[in-house]
Amino acid sequence: MFTWGSRNLFGVALLAYVGAIVYGLSTGGHLIGTLSMGYKFGVGDHVGYTILMGAMFVTLLLGIVSVATREGNSEDMSELVGVDHALAVRPPARPAFWGPLAAFGLACVALGVATSQAFLYLGLVVLAVTVLEWTVLAWSDRATGDAAVNSIIRTRFLSPFEVPILALLGIAVVVLGLSRVLLAVSAAGSVIVASIVALFVFGAAVFIAKSRAPRPIISAILAFGAVAVLAGGIVGAAVGERDFHHGEGDAEEGDHAEEGEG
Repeated sequence: MFTWGSRNLFGVALLAYVGAIVYGLSTGGHLIGTLSMGYKFGVGDHVGYTILMGAMFVTLLLGIVSVATREGNSEDMSELVGVDHALAVRPPARPAFWGPLAAFGLACVALGVATSQAFLYLGLVVLAVTVLEWTVLAWSDRATGDAAVNSIIRTRFLSPFEVPILALLGIAVVVLGLSRVLLAVSAAGSVIVASIVALFVFGAAVFIAKSRAPRPIISAILAFGAVAVLAGGIVGAAVGERDFHHGEGDAEEGDHAEEGEG
């Protein structure tokens, strides 16, 4: 069940967990606190304890991935998808768009450092998803020598959570970038911008659904939308939010309140 690599990774994870407990106790932590990761009572020195616990979680995750992927063994992967013989491994033949997405994430991180923390968090999430997707794609493309079998392997591994995560990420990108633009322009301009974006999204969805566009065209549309959202977010963050003035009624109520106090 456990591969050679996973056994080593699980051993390192256990060693890091024990090391974190020992380090926490030696720096004034409580036994229950070190065992429960600070849920109750203290853990001692937070920096060292956190580093050791982080190493434990990272190696544990890598061990689980090693077990799930059988370390890329072609015989195990062929048996998993129902092939009666091991297929020869060959280089991948299809391109991936995770490189441009990683560049988009790095741009969001840079924008977040310079302007808003929201873009920083968005960029970090984009990079995390990109690393996961790109890693699984690189592994699955070399799992066997049959491209169809490799595609099935990748789909079985990522499909349960790939669609909801990417959907939420796409919504976050659009909402965050568009909100910067709407807050920067005037009230009338925000209505115009929102209408144009809505028409573009609706038109793109109808085009993709009705024309059965090939993958390169769909990727180009999504790339154009991502670049437009990022560019709008940069401009909006640089300009800043517009001034929101109170109405005359609010001003009159404030004057009456001051007169009453006087």
